[in-house]
Amino acid sequence: MSKSFLAVILVFSASFLAMPISAVAKPNFIFILTDDMTPDDLRFMPRTQEYFAVNGVRFTNTFVSYAACCPSRATFLTGRYTTNHGVRSNVRPSGGFDAFYNSGLESATIATKLQESGYSTAYFGKYFNEYGTSTLVDPESYIPPGWNYWYTFVNTKYFNYKLNENGITKSYGDSAEEYGTDVIAMHARNFLEAALLGDSPFFMMIAPYAAHASIESTESPRQPIPATRHKNLFNGMNAPRFASFNQEDVSKKNFNVRNNSLLLPEDVEWIDNNFRARIRSLQSVDEMVGKLIDQLQNSSKERETYLIFTSDNGYWFGEHRFKVGKADLYDQSHHVPFAMAGPNVQRGLVRNDLVVNTDFFPTILELASVSLSGSSYDGRSFRTLIETSTRETTFSRNSFLIETGVDQKAGIRFKSYAYFESAFQGVPLKELYDTQLDPDLVYNIAEKLTGESSASLQSALAELLACKGDTCRALENKFSDLLVKLTD
Repeated sequence: MSKSFLAVILVFSASFLAMPISAVAKPNFIFILTDDMTPDDLRFMPRTQEYFAVNGVRFTNTFVSYAACCPSRATFLTGRYTTNHGVRSNVRPSGGFDAFYNSGLESATIATKLQESGYSTAYFGKYFNEYGTSTLVDPESYIPPGWNYWYTFVNTKYFNYKLNENGITKSYGDSAEEYGTDVIAMHARNFLEAALLGDSPFFMMIAPYAAHASIESTESPRQPIPATRHKNLFNGMNAPRFASFNQEDVSKKNFNVRNNSLLLPEDVEWIDNNFRARIRSLQSVDEMVGKLIDQLQNSSKERETYLIFTSDNGYWFGEHRFKVGKADLYDQSHHVPFAMAGPNVQRGLVRNDLVVNTDFFPTILELASVSLSGSSYDGRSFRTLIETSTRETTFSRNSFLIETGVDQKAGIRFKSYAYFESAFQGVPLKELYDTQLDPDLVYNIAEKLTGESSASLQSALAELLACKGDTCRALENKFSDLLVKLTD
């Protein structure tokens, strides 16, 4: 072999090794979507937290546009705002499985796009509310388009549930080893073991029930059910007390908040008990994540696989007098944890860019080299935010749409402000919060808006509510904190 030819080979080899993995092979994806989890909850998941702190990018300003299970899941799957996918609640006819099925968008999800591109796709856990009671399909055998492997709850509970396992229903009982999260984890690990040995790229979506409350609970309101081995953890731990906790003066807030009574001592006790049940239920999720990480780290495909962790919405712990739930406009409903690790992801990076659940669809498909029409989704890829080696990279989004199906409320979340509109019995109400000085959204300063600014914000919200595809991205760039002008 000539020296010149050897030099060419060495140069080519070095160049090959230096190339991003995503440029030479289709990467794999493990997408974990918890249920009703706040960013603060992540501190109780040590394995998950440590892994992403060392190996990934953590985003501190990630939100869902619509804070409810089914609208949010439809957005993750399609990249569309609720106004454009039509799933407006968790129950039929406006929401749940039936609304998503009737929309026709099951054939245009991230799964169908990836499957068409040669990916092996798998779903584990909770799908849509009322999937198990739909009369449109047989939920005990139905598998939506795009999924090669399907292990989903027919009736979503922590014990005594049914799973649709690739079209065949299996019933589980109440023994410790039949705990729902553990069973889902087992199926996910089995799939991952085979996928890591196979030739096809893979996408797996894992949606544990935790930390959602369950009908199995004897508490009122209901609470999550932790695994037996975790039921005595965190004794004495209380829910966080943010500035908006049991807020005393709510006279300038929307009707839902003004209708809430001040929390009584027994309400606060329930909140703390619920908080402990929630973080106990997340321990099995943390164990699952740890085992998936172990499998990846023992495989040659670790450097080809993205691991993504987030939630479908946030949750209330007494903020603004809300004892339970998540359905309103405030950040506590919409703010979710998000971390990502994988090929070329900058390790140990923390970013505060505005990321929304509309963004996951285009980002994953771009990383998978799947082409998309810009009119078919409303989000934007955040690939440059995870792959860059500098903290100076900026994201072009300045705002996004906040939606809710309650009382026709909506809003715009900017980088430094949150603007909301609501009405009750024909009486309009505007709310404005400085999210830098008032991160818990306690003090409504809308009355300080100039007349011109108030009109501009109202007009901007109307435009966002009517946007689609490229128009949404353009408006999100156009509408910024500069729209907010206050009187002296």
